[in-house]
Amino acid sequence: MHPLRSRSAIAVVALAAAVAALSTASVAQTPAADTPAAKPVRSIPYVSITGEDGRQRNYETNAIPLLFNRACFGWRMYLGGPTRTVSLTEVLTTSKPAEQVIAGPETEVSADKTKATTRMREVVQDGILQRSWCIIPGDPPGTYTYDITIDGEPRGEFVFCAIEIPDQNPNIDPRDLHCPNKFNSVERGRPYSLPKAS
Repeated sequence: MHPLRSRSAIAVVALAAAVAALSTASVAQTPAADTPAAKPVRSIPYVSITGEDGRQRNYETNAIPLLFNRACFGWRMYLGGPTRTVSLTEVLTTSKPAEQVIAGPETEVSADKTKATTRMREVVQDGILQRSWCIIPGDPPGTYTYDITIDGEPRGEFVFCAIEIPDQNPNIDPRDLHCPNKFNSVERGRPYSLPKAS
């Protein structure tokens, strides 16, 4: 597996922005009494697949089809607040060893190739932070877990199922795959601190 931060991450943010823009436009044209409650921005696991036509499709799911050099998987976390840079620690753990892990100098891979720990500065853009990795030959089936720490605070866990696709069909919809821990993701809020007594 190897990290990807370009097109799939941008596509997911663009997709979220487009949905938000469309919902805002429809709200502006609807009388207040008929306006449905706005959907909250939330943290999600996602998968993107590049089809034979070169187009990328994005899915809100944690079922990863092991489509080599076509599928990517990642997380999007809503942190809110202004655009800023944060200190990110991302630990990706697989239940079986990967044959190879392609990563940059900010990533430390365990000797048994079941854990990749990435420490880096990342930009929170419009309140959102996200990252993804892409499937390469030799990535194992099984459970993949992301543990996310931001500015030294544990902020979330995303659990994925990596599922073998023998025919490597890129037209598969990952939402139709059986994943025993479907949407088993936890978001941790910032720790609450009591005001100091005077």
